[in-house]
Amino acid sequence: MAHPLRNPKSRGLENLSARAYLEIKALILRNEIMPGQKLHHQELSERLGVSRTPVREALTRLVQEGYASLLPNRGFICKEIGMQEAEELYELREALEAFAVEKAVGRLDGSAVERLQKKMELYGNDTQKRFTRERLIYDQNIHLEIAAIASNETLKRTLGQVFERIIFKRKTDSLYDPARGVIAHREHLRLLEAMHRRNVDEAVRIIRNHIQEGKTNVLSDLKRRKEIRDFQIVESRTSS
Repeated sequence: MAHPLRNPKSRGLENLSARAYLEIKALILRNEIMPGQKLHHQELSERLGVSRTPVREALTRLVQEGYASLLPNRGFICKEIGMQEAEELYELREALEAFAVEKAVGRLDGSAVERLQKKMELYGNDTQKRFTRERLIYDQNIHLEIAAIASNETLKRTLGQVFERIIFKRKTDSLYDPARGVIAHREHLRLLEAMHRRNVDEAVRIIRNHIQEGKTNVLSDLKRRKEIRDFQIVESRTSS
Protein backbone atom coordinates (compact mmCIF):
# COMPACT_ATOMS: atom_id res chain seq x y z
CA MET A 1 0.00 0.00 0.00
CA ALA A 2 1.31 3.42 -0.91
CA HIS A 3 1.98 5.84 1.92
CA PRO A 4 -0.68 8.61 1.92
CA LEU A 5 1.96 11.30 1.64
CA ARG A 6 3.23 9.69 -1.55
CA ASN A 7 -0.23 9.30 -3.04
CA PRO A 8 -0.82 11.91 -5.78
CA LYS A 9 -4.55 12.02 -5.01
CA SER A 10 -3.81 12.65 -1.34
CA ARG A 11 -1.38 15.45 -2.22
CA GLY A 12 -3.95 16.95 -4.58
CA LEU A 13 -6.60 17.04 -1.86
CA GLU A 14 -4.12 18.58 0.58
CA ASN A 15 -3.30 21.29 -1.96
CA LEU A 16 -7.00 22.02 -2.54
CA SER A 17 -7.64 22.15 1.21
CA ALA A 18 -4.70 24.51 1.71
CA ARG A 19 -5.92 26.76 -1.10
CA ALA A 20 -9.47 26.72 0.26
CA TYR A 21 -8.14 27.61 3.71
CA LEU A 22 -6.12 30.56 2.40
CA GLU A 23 -8.96 31.87 0.25
CA ILE A 24 -11.64 31.59 2.96
CA LYS A 25 -9.34 33.24 5.47
CA ALA A 26 -8.66 36.01 2.93
CA LEU A 27 -12.42 36.54 2.58
CA ILE A 28 -12.61 37.00 6.35
CA LEU A 29 -9.66 39.40 6.40
CA ARG A 30 -11.18 41.45 3.55
CA ASN A 31 -14.50 41.66 5.44
CA GLU A 32 -16.32 39.76 2.69
CA ILE A 33 -17.26 37.31 5.44
CA MET A 34 -18.24 39.10 8.63
CA PRO A 35 -18.18 37.98 12.28
CA GLY A 36 -21.35 36.03 13.08
CA GLN A 37 -22.00 35.11 9.42
CA LYS A 38 -22.75 31.47 8.57
CA LEU A 39 -20.20 29.68 6.40
CA HIS A 40 -22.15 27.58 3.87
CA HIS A 41 -20.27 24.64 2.39
CA GLN A 42 -22.07 24.75 -0.96
CA GLU A 43 -21.71 28.51 -1.45
CA LEU A 44 -18.00 28.40 -0.62
CA SER A 45 -17.47 25.35 -2.86
CA GLU A 46 -19.03 27.16 -5.81
CA ARG A 47 -17.22 30.40 -5.07
CA LEU A 48 -13.80 28.76 -4.79
CA GLY A 49 -14.35 26.20 -7.55
CA VAL A 50 -13.59 23.17 -5.37
CA SER A 51 -15.62 20.31 -3.90
CA ARG A 52 -17.15 20.38 -0.43
CA THR A 53 -14.42 18.14 1.07
CA PRO A 54 -11.52 20.65 0.90
CA VAL A 55 -13.91 23.38 2.07
CA ARG A 56 -14.88 21.29 5.09
CA GLU A 57 -11.20 20.62 5.89
CA ALA A 58 -10.39 24.31 5.50
CA LEU A 59 -13.23 25.30 7.84
CA THR A 60 -12.06 22.73 10.40
CA ARG A 61 -8.60 24.33 10.31
CA LEU A 62 -10.14 27.79 10.74
CA VAL A 63 -12.00 26.48 13.80
CA GLN A 64 -8.71 25.26 15.25
CA GLU A 65 -7.17 28.71 14.67
CA GLY A 66 -10.12 30.53 16.25
CA TYR A 67 -11.55 32.15 13.10
CA ALA A 68 -14.65 29.98 12.92
CA SER A 69 -16.92 28.06 15.27
CA LEU A 70 -18.79 24.79 14.73
CA LEU A 71 -22.14 25.14 16.47
CA PRO A 72 -24.68 22.32 17.03
CA ASN A 73 -27.55 22.47 14.49
CA ARG A 74 -26.05 25.62 12.92
CA GLY A 75 -22.84 24.47 11.28
CA PHE A 76 -19.78 26.66 10.76
CA ILE A 77 -19.98 30.33 11.78
CA CYS A 78 -17.40 33.08 11.32
CA LYS A 79 -16.38 33.53 14.93
CA GLU A 80 -16.86 36.75 16.83
CA ILE A 81 -14.40 37.77 19.50
CA GLY A 82 -15.59 36.79 22.99
CA MET A 83 -15.05 38.36 26.40
CA GLN A 84 -12.37 35.93 27.54
CA GLU A 85 -10.45 36.03 24.25
CA ALA A 86 -10.59 39.85 24.22
CA GLU A 87 -9.22 40.01 27.77
CA GLU A 88 -6.41 37.60 26.93
CA LEU A 89 -5.47 39.38 23.70
CA TYR A 90 -5.38 42.81 25.34
CA GLU A 91 -3.28 41.47 28.22
CA LEU A 92 -0.84 40.05 25.67
CA ARG A 93 -0.89 43.33 23.72
CA GLU A 94 -0.01 45.28 26.85
CA ALA A 95 2.97 43.06 27.65
CA LEU A 96 4.28 43.07 24.07
CA GLU A 97 3.79 46.79 23.48
CA ALA A 98 5.32 47.90 26.76
CA PHE A 99 8.45 46.00 25.70
CA ALA A 100 8.24 47.39 22.15
CA VAL A 101 7.99 51.01 23.36
CA GLU A 102 10.90 50.55 25.76
CA LYS A 103 13.10 49.21 22.96
CA ALA A 104 11.87 51.72 20.36
CA VAL A 105 12.72 54.78 22.46
CA GLY A 106 16.43 54.05 22.20
CA ARG A 107 16.21 53.61 18.42
CA LEU A 108 13.96 56.55 17.60
CA ASP A 109 15.34 58.93 14.97
CA GLY A 110 13.94 61.70 12.80
CA SER A 111 12.65 59.43 10.03
CA ALA A 112 10.95 57.13 12.56
CA VAL A 113 9.24 60.11 14.19
CA GLU A 114 8.03 61.27 10.78
CA ARG A 115 6.61 57.83 9.94
CA LEU A 116 4.76 57.67 13.26
CA GLN A 117 3.41 61.19 12.82
CA LYS A 118 1.99 60.33 9.39
CA LYS A 119 0.32 57.16 10.68
CA MET A 120 -1.11 59.03 13.67
CA GLU A 121 -2.41 61.74 11.34
CA LEU A 122 -4.28 59.12 9.29
CA TYR A 123 -5.88 57.79 12.47
CA GLY A 124 -6.73 61.28 13.71
CA ASN A 125 -8.41 62.23 10.43
CA ASP A 126 -10.49 59.05 10.53
CA THR A 127 -11.93 59.88 13.96
CA GLN A 128 -14.16 62.45 12.21
CA LYS A 129 -15.83 59.67 10.21
CA ARG A 130 -18.09 56.76 11.03
CA PHE A 131 -16.27 54.01 12.90
CA THR A 132 -15.16 51.21 10.56
CA ARG A 133 -12.54 48.49 10.46
CA GLU A 134 -10.31 50.90 8.52
CA ARG A 135 -9.73 52.91 11.71
CA LEU A 136 -8.72 49.75 13.55
CA ILE A 137 -6.17 49.13 10.80
CA TYR A 138 -4.84 52.70 11.09
CA ASP A 139 -4.45 52.06 14.82
CA GLN A 140 -2.73 48.73 14.18
CA ASN A 141 -0.27 50.40 11.80
CA ILE A 142 0.82 52.88 14.49
CA HIS A 143 1.53 50.14 16.98
CA LEU A 144 3.25 47.84 14.49
CA GLU A 145 5.44 50.77 13.40
CA ILE A 146 6.64 51.12 17.00
CA ALA A 147 7.45 47.39 17.02
CA ALA A 148 9.34 47.85 13.73
CA ILE A 149 11.36 50.71 15.26
CA ALA A 150 12.22 48.35 18.13
CA SER A 151 13.88 46.15 15.45
CA ASN A 152 12.45 42.87 16.72
CA GLU A 153 10.83 40.92 13.90
CA THR A 154 9.47 38.19 16.18
CA LEU A 155 7.82 40.83 18.35
CA LYS A 156 6.32 42.58 15.32
CA ARG A 157 5.04 39.31 13.83
CA THR A 158 3.48 38.17 17.11
CA LEU A 159 1.87 41.55 17.70
CA GLY A 160 0.54 41.49 14.13
CA GLN A 161 -1.14 38.15 14.84
CA VAL A 162 -2.73 39.60 17.98
CA PHE A 163 -4.08 42.58 16.04
CA GLU A 164 -5.37 40.29 13.30
CA ARG A 165 -7.54 38.46 15.82
CA ILE A 166 -8.73 41.66 17.49
CA ILE A 167 -9.60 43.47 14.26
CA PHE A 168 -11.15 40.83 12.05
CA LYS A 169 -13.22 39.09 14.70
CA ARG A 170 -14.81 42.30 15.95
CA LYS A 171 -18.02 43.92 14.73
CA THR A 172 -17.89 47.64 13.97
CA ASP A 173 -21.32 49.20 14.22
CA SER A 174 -23.20 51.82 16.19
CA LEU A 175 -22.49 50.33 19.63
CA TYR A 176 -18.94 51.73 19.51
CA ASP A 177 -18.35 54.81 21.71
CA PRO A 178 -17.56 57.64 19.22
CA ALA A 179 -15.56 59.57 21.84
CA ARG A 180 -13.03 56.76 22.20
CA GLY A 181 -11.37 57.46 18.83
CA VAL A 182 -10.69 61.11 19.69
CA ILE A 183 -9.30 60.18 23.11
CA ALA A 184 -7.15 57.41 21.61
CA HIS A 185 -5.69 59.88 19.10
CA ARG A 186 -4.65 62.21 21.93
CA GLU A 187 -3.05 59.25 23.71
CA HIS A 188 -1.09 58.40 20.54
CA LEU A 189 0.25 61.96 20.36
CA ARG A 190 1.22 61.97 24.04
CA LEU A 191 3.00 58.67 23.51
CA LEU A 192 5.02 60.03 20.61
CA GLU A 193 5.93 63.12 22.62
CA ALA A 194 7.19 61.01 25.54
CA MET A 195 9.16 58.76 23.18
CA HIS A 196 10.67 61.81 21.45
CA ARG A 197 11.81 63.12 24.85
CA ARG A 198 13.39 59.69 25.55
CA ASN A 199 11.26 59.34 28.67
CA VAL A 200 10.94 55.56 28.76
CA ASP A 201 8.97 55.34 32.02
CA GLU A 202 6.36 57.84 30.87
CA ALA A 203 6.08 56.28 27.40
CA VAL A 204 5.56 52.81 28.88
CA ARG A 205 2.97 54.18 31.32
CA ILE A 206 1.09 55.88 28.47
CA ILE A 207 1.04 52.76 26.27
CA ARG A 208 -0.15 50.59 29.16
CA ASN A 209 -2.97 53.01 30.01
CA HIS A 210 -3.85 53.33 26.32
CA ILE A 211 -4.26 49.58 25.90
CA GLN A 212 -6.13 49.20 29.19
CA GLU A 213 -8.62 51.90 28.11
CA GLY A 214 -9.06 50.19 24.76
CA LYS A 215 -9.66 46.90 26.54
CA THR A 216 -12.29 48.47 28.80
CA ASN A 217 -14.07 49.95 25.78
CA VAL A 218 -14.08 46.66 23.85
CA LEU A 219 -15.29 44.63 26.83
CA SER A 220 -18.07 47.13 27.43
CA ASP A 221 -19.07 46.84 23.78
CA LEU A 222 -19.08 43.03 23.94
CA LYS A 223 -21.10 43.05 27.16
CA ARG A 224 -23.79 45.27 25.62
CA ARG A 225 -23.96 43.05 22.54
CA LYS A 226 -24.44 39.98 24.73
CA GLU A 227 -27.22 41.72 26.67
CA ILE A 228 -28.97 42.59 23.39
CA ARG A 229 -28.65 39.01 22.09
CA ASP A 230 -29.94 37.58 25.38
CA PHE A 231 -32.92 39.97 25.29
CA GLN A 232 -33.69 39.01 21.69
CA ILE A 233 -33.60 35.30 22.59
CA VAL A 234 -36.04 35.85 25.47
CA GLU A 235 -38.34 37.92 23.24
CA SER A 236 -38.24 35.27 20.54
CA ARG A 237 -39.17 32.51 22.99
CA THR A 238 -41.94 34.62 24.51
CA SER A 239 -43.53 35.42 21.14
CA SER A 240 -43.35 31.86 19.79
